[in-house]
Amino acid sequence: MIEFYGGLLMLLALTLALWPFVRPRTGARQDRSQTVRAIYRGRLRELDAELINGQLDRDTRIELEQELGAALLEDFADVDGEEADLEPKQAGPRLAWLLVAGLLPMASTAIYLSLGDPGVMELNGAEVVLQLEAENHEGILTDWRNRLSSRVSAKPEDAQSWYLLGHVELKLSNYQRAAEAFAKAHEFFANDLNIDLYWLQARYLAAGGQIDQGTSAIGQRILESAPNQPLVLEMLAIDAFRRGNFKTAVSFLNRALTNPLSHAQRAALSSGFAEAREQLGDLKPSVDVAVHVVMGAADQLPEGATLFVIARPPGGGMPFAVVRRPAVQLPITVRLDDAVSMNPAAGLSLAQEVEVVVRLSRSGAAMARPGDWEWRSEVIKLADLENPLRLVAPLTPPG
Repeated sequence: MIEFYGGLLMLLALTLALWPFVRPRTGARQDRSQTVRAIYRGRLRELDAELINGQLDRDTRIELEQELGAALLEDFADVDGEEADLEPKQAGPRLAWLLVAGLLPMASTAIYLSLGDPGVMELNGAEVVLQLEAENHEGILTDWRNRLSSRVSAKPEDAQSWYLLGHVELKLSNYQRAAEAFAKAHEFFANDLNIDLYWLQARYLAAGGQIDQGTSAIGQRILESAPNQPLVLEMLAIDAFRRGNFKTAVSFLNRALTNPLSHAQRAALSSGFAEAREQLGDLKPSVDVAVHVVMGAADQLPEGATLFVIARPPGGGMPFAVVRRPAVQLPITVRLDDAVSMNPAAGLSLAQEVEVVVRLSRSGAAMARPGDWEWRSEVIKLADLENPLRLVAPLTPPG
């Protein structure tokens, strides 16, 4: 449809440009003053449209209007000084140019008003709601909620407005309405991870921290794209803890702690992890690994390095259990058991013997690379372990 109207505009422009050369030469008197007035008014309407659409600010709009006024006066002076019966071949090309310059933008504006969305001007700057907090800007957020609510009532297909409305309702603690708004946005952008995250939060808070089947499905969908997303893992861990499934809670929190986190986030998750571990008790088999950097080597610790503690088949292979932490947490003691298995179907309890590898990775990759720090245990026969086995793993720089 837009291509059709675009073609009409091009045809109009071509017709206006060629008309002086193909029309009959009647020698009729040209009323330039009327034409100039029409063009002036059309250009003002065009400026108004550009102002509404955000293409101009108000000061620039005023400056351009003043320039148009000056040009109008100059054109009227030209009219007064010219002969009234100009030859058509002199007046025609100038009139055609004026018509193309004036009427074409006017026609574009008319098409925009019929096919476009003039109501969108009410939403200019709506993205500011993403930065506002209810504590200090409740009135502004309420005003935006009213505008966005009116918008989606009139334009229910406007996914962006649904998304922003969800944020406003979430910040105003209207969790159920926030969940409904994010659900509508999800209808248009089903694979948007950001929408899913806020939708999950809204549903979780609306249900008082409970996770129902629909909320769980959203969380699992997010983890398919971002397996270690900390917010989702924390929610699922809390839910598992409440249900007494401490092994699952430990597993989720262990994954959440692999992420780069703020000090406050890490402290909160670590506290929850320790509590879930305490409630879980000792699984068989279990291996505790105390990792530290040898004396005098701490200043050589690679900045931003990642610590991996892995239980794997002797000589290599798919790990049975893995703990990953930022190296800045050294010294640290971690436990390897079925709660931190990579695959529940291939947990540590199903292995006969393992070796423990502790690797300080510069790249953050689990696979060994030149320059990594590494420690490796002797082969451990898991069937012999009645109690958790304790290992001490001193790390030294390579070479």
